[in-house]
Amino acid sequence: MRSRTKTQSPYIAKKPFRQKLAKVWAYKWLYLMLLPVIVYYIVFKYVPMYGITIAFKDYNVFKGVLASPWCGLEVFKKIMTNKNFWEAIKNTLLLNVTTLLVSFPLTIIVSLMLNEVASAKFKKVTQSILYLPHFISWVVVAGIATNLFSLQGGTINHLLNSIGIDSIPFLSSNGWWIFTYVLCNVWKEIGWGTIIYLAALTGVDESLYEAAYLDGATKFQRLIYITLPSIKSVIVTMLILQISKMMTIGLDAPLLLGNSKVMGVSEVISTYTYRLGIERAKYSDSTAIGLFQSVINIIILLAADKFAKAIGEDGII
Repeated sequence: MRSRTKTQSPYIAKKPFRQKLAKVWAYKWLYLMLLPVIVYYIVFKYVPMYGITIAFKDYNVFKGVLASPWCGLEVFKKIMTNKNFWEAIKNTLLLNVTTLLVSFPLTIIVSLMLNEVASAKFKKVTQSILYLPHFISWVVVAGIATNLFSLQGGTINHLLNSIGIDSIPFLSSNGWWIFTYVLCNVWKEIGWGTIIYLAALTGVDESLYEAAYLDGATKFQRLIYITLPSIKSVIVTMLILQISKMMTIGLDAPLLLGNSKVMGVSEVISTYTYRLGIERAKYSDSTAIGLFQSVINIIILLAADKFAKAIGEDGII
């Protein structure tokens, strides 16, 4: 019996492997479709991660990454003592927090409003109109914003002047520039942000609404006590994801909307890194800032997730 068990053990060990191989072969076309995605992430996401070492080197373009000498944390010490770096962090947080405070509740409100629309055709048309700005390039959006809000010749100021109101420096005053930036962001992304909330709203049990209606609950009461609690987990998850990007801001919007007059609020981490790396060729400094930014984002994400779990939500990790 022992000898028979010993002779059968290699076959038993190979059997699960063969079963897995058979399953892979059964879905071979799906794996083949997945292959370009895997190659993309390896080539463009994982391989370039070696470039992070530039942050710890006295990088020389002519010597390359491998031949450039190591300098430890000297680059980080240099950027930490630069007031422009901290100014960029302050502006990044200011713009992100302001945009979040305005766009996050508005996105939920618009989703709830769309969910209450009775006409399916009108709802689809409205959603399409709201989604459209997301697909417009920031170059185009910046051009539209310039034509609308320019001090000289802008459409908004032209209308204000026609009714006797002085021109407003939307793009040349710090406070008004922040207002314009947030307005453009909300207009561009609010429709796209409603997709997940609308999907969550479709999963709310209709019997709850019917029972509340029979009990005499108003539409607003049904919204407060049924709709919002039903999508609370989705709201928390989306909030965590938004908070995790507090140190990240796209290059396009502040670079295209900004100008020398509002540099005090438009110079964010992405534009500061761009000026260091591209305009001044300080590749070590820009890489160190990017690494610092990523680490802080991860810390914020973990902190937000832990807070969500502390208040009884599932979190995302």
